[in-house]
Amino acid sequence: MFTTGSKLLIGSAVLATLAAVVYGVTQVDSLGIVGLVSAALALSFLAGVNVWARDSNVSAMDATAVASSEAADVPPGNSIWPMVFAVGAATVLLGLVTQQSIFTIGIVILFAAGAQWTIQAWAEAASADPAVNETVRSRLANPLEYPLLGAVAVGGIAFSLSRVMLWLSKTNTVIAFVVLAAIVAAIAFFFAFRPSVTRGAIGGALAVGAVAIVAGGVAAGVDGERDIHVHETTADLAAEGFCASPEEGEPDENASQTVAVKANLAAEITLTRSGTLEFDVPGPLEEGGLGLTLPRANPNNILFRNDSGEHRRLSLDLGMLTEDEIAAVEEAAAEDEAHGDEAHGDESHEPFDRRQLCTTLIESGSAQLLTFTIAEPSQIYEDDPEAYRFFVPGTDAELNLVVP
Repeated sequence: MFTTGSKLLIGSAVLATLAAVVYGVTQVDSLGIVGLVSAALALSFLAGVNVWARDSNVSAMDATAVASSEAADVPPGNSIWPMVFAVGAATVLLGLVTQQSIFTIGIVILFAAGAQWTIQAWAEAASADPAVNETVRSRLANPLEYPLLGAVAVGGIAFSLSRVMLWLSKTNTVIAFVVLAAIVAAIAFFFAFRPSVTRGAIGGALAVGAVAIVAGGVAAGVDGERDIHVHETTADLAAEGFCASPEEGEPDENASQTVAVKANLAAEITLTRSGTLEFDVPGPLEEGGLGLTLPRANPNNILFRNDSGEHRRLSLDLGMLTEDEIAAVEEAAAEDEAHGDEAHGDESHEPFDRRQLCTTLIESGSAQLLTFTIAEPSQIYEDDPEAYRFFVPGTDAELNLVVP
């Protein structure tokens, strides 16, 4: 006797066969004939398999099949891991056309969901008792799950707190975390002095706190970080004429005014109280020299000592900027102006056309190191009297630089 499923498949196979015959007689389209014949063959094959397997039904007359058939097996339990595995596969495909980080997240989801799915399927086949199967699964998976989930939870909370810290101002960050610490301490004291509180209540409180922190981190991350002002150096402002100014600027704030003993010095330049620059180099000085001679294409460490009695800086002029460099400086100045010159505070600087380096402003009796590498010889700037010279802004002190 045919089952209901077998009857449906046999009827569909016969209908597809008749449709192929009628279509072949009335039409000349070979593609349609191939499609209908293929459908008839596929349906015939499925009908034959279903007849042979009796639609996986057990005959009411077969008493032994009630306990031995596949239908008598315990059905598998509900599982979310197939859906998570599908989400991971979709994330991998999305990452292939967007960003590598999304692709990496998809791979992690695939491996995690695949491992959980495999462990659950293996544990369900251990016995016919679901309780025993759950024990088997816990014994295998829990030693791996608990440390990993703990690491993910701690990492997520720490990352969320970092987003909140970057969103708040420095003062508000301190206030917020003092309040948060006080709340945590108060809750801990409450649980400590109330032994009757159940584990479920404690776990619920911790879960609510974790969700609140993660939600705050997500909101802060979406809103963006606060504007963090980057402390500029003399190199950042050299192209804007900062090194030619004797006035104090942001790079001069809290600048180091001491130098280590082992500085591998190429020369030592001193601004004397009389307002002149004197230099000293390791070894004997060249007689009749036109100034300080330094090698080309090597890092040079110059120690500047200020004995003038006033706050001064040492500057080095290396000639005119190229047209490309001037264009880059002008473009940067235009961007600063478009952003309200936030990077430089309230001051604005006109684009400068000379290549200069300098130390920060140091007080009398202090020292600072100036490190630089010179790529071109000084002779190519013979027509530029301002090039290849050390000078102190605000004074007439100068020292020629000779680079072979």
